[in-house]
Amino acid sequence: MTETQRHEALSAYSRGEMTAIELRRRLDGATYGEVLRLLSESNLTLPKAPQTGREYDIQRAHAWMFPRSGALGA
Repeated sequence: MTETQRHEALSAYSRGEMTAIELRRRLDGATYGEVLRLLSESNLTLPKAPQTGREYDIQRAHAWMFPRSGALGA
Protein backbone atom coordinates (compact mmCIF):
# COMPACT_ATOMS: atom_id res chain seq x y z
CA MET A 1 0.00 0.00 0.00
CA THR A 2 1.37 3.38 -0.95
CA GLU A 3 1.49 6.33 1.43
CA THR A 4 -1.29 8.00 -0.58
CA GLN A 5 -3.52 4.90 -0.41
CA ARG A 6 -2.91 4.61 3.33
CA HIS A 7 -3.83 8.27 3.87
CA GLU A 8 -6.97 7.86 1.75
CA ALA A 9 -8.02 4.81 3.80
CA LEU A 10 -7.36 6.62 7.09
CA SER A 11 -9.29 9.66 5.85
CA ALA A 12 -12.25 7.50 4.82
CA TYR A 13 -12.26 5.88 8.27
CA SER A 14 -12.03 9.27 9.98
CA ARG A 15 -15.05 10.50 7.99
CA GLY A 16 -17.01 7.39 9.01
CA GLU A 17 -17.06 5.94 5.50
CA MET A 18 -15.18 2.77 6.47
CA THR A 19 -15.41 0.45 9.46
CA ALA A 20 -12.49 -0.10 11.80
CA ILE A 21 -12.34 -3.76 10.74
CA GLU A 22 -12.13 -2.83 7.07
CA LEU A 23 -9.42 -0.26 7.78
CA ARG A 24 -7.37 -2.72 9.82
CA ARG A 25 -7.63 -5.28 7.02
CA ARG A 26 -6.47 -2.72 4.47
CA LEU A 27 -3.56 -1.89 6.74
CA ASP A 28 -2.47 -5.56 6.76
CA GLY A 29 -3.96 -6.39 10.15
CA ALA A 30 -2.91 -3.24 11.99
CA THR A 31 -3.70 -3.20 15.69
CA TYR A 32 -6.04 -0.62 17.19
CA GLY A 33 -3.03 1.11 18.72
CA GLU A 34 -1.37 1.34 15.31
CA VAL A 35 -4.55 2.84 13.85
CA LEU A 36 -4.58 5.47 16.61
CA ARG A 37 -0.93 6.29 15.95
CA LEU A 38 -1.48 6.56 12.19
CA LEU A 39 -4.53 8.78 12.66
CA SER A 40 -2.56 11.04 14.99
CA GLU A 41 0.39 11.25 12.60
CA SER A 42 -2.03 12.25 9.82
CA ASN A 43 -3.84 14.81 12.02
CA LEU A 44 -7.10 12.88 11.63
CA THR A 45 -9.73 12.19 14.28
CA LEU A 46 -11.63 9.08 15.22
CA PRO A 47 -14.97 8.89 13.42
CA LYS A 48 -17.99 10.29 15.24
CA ALA A 49 -21.40 8.65 15.19
CA PRO A 50 -24.10 10.96 13.87
CA GLN A 51 -26.56 12.21 16.48
CA THR A 52 -29.46 12.85 14.11
CA GLY A 53 -32.26 10.48 14.98
CA ARG A 54 -30.47 9.25 18.10
CA GLU A 55 -31.17 12.15 20.43
CA TYR A 56 -33.50 10.16 22.68
CA ASP A 57 -31.03 7.26 22.99
CA ILE A 58 -28.25 9.70 23.84
CA GLN A 59 -30.48 11.39 26.41
CA ARG A 60 -31.32 7.99 27.98
CA ALA A 61 -27.65 7.04 28.13
CA HIS A 62 -26.83 10.39 29.76
CA ALA A 63 -29.59 9.87 32.34
CA TRP A 64 -28.27 6.38 33.12
CA MET A 65 -24.66 7.57 33.42
CA PHE A 66 -25.52 10.72 35.39
CA PRO A 67 -28.69 9.94 37.37
CA ARG A 68 -28.45 13.06 39.52
CA SER A 69 -28.68 15.35 36.50
CA GLY A 70 -32.44 14.92 36.29
CA ALA A 71 -32.37 14.03 32.59
CA LEU A 72 -35.62 12.54 31.24
CA GLY A 73 -37.45 13.91 34.25
CA ALA A 74 -36.11 11.06 36.39
